[in-house]
Amino acid sequence: MTRSTISVDPMPALRAARKAAVNDNFNAANASHVEQAHLQKRLWAQTLDDRLKPEADLRGITVAELAAIILAKPDTFAARELVRQSIMIQIDAATTPAELAAINGSPA
Repeated sequence: MTRSTISVDPMPALRAARKAAVNDNFNAANASHVEQAHLQKRLWAQTLDDRLKPEADLRGITVAELAAIILAKPDTFAARELVRQSIMIQIDAATTPAELAAINGSPA
């Protein structure tokens, strides 16, 4: 009688767990009220939405002027998403548990 052993590749499960941890880390970093407000205002600024008017009035400027100020600021959400995507690609490319452990899964 011959014995055969079945070998299961642990990497798919390890990759999935690592991706979940990275996503949890990024989600926690992006959950602040201020960051959500900045994202919303950025969307409104792109279309000169009148929902910017109360803040524009507080600042003594027009909606168009406020929109220009908002859009001149760096898009931190897009920058973080690019970092997250880069990490996900590194995770997909990892071939050993040690390579997975070496990947920094934190937002920049």
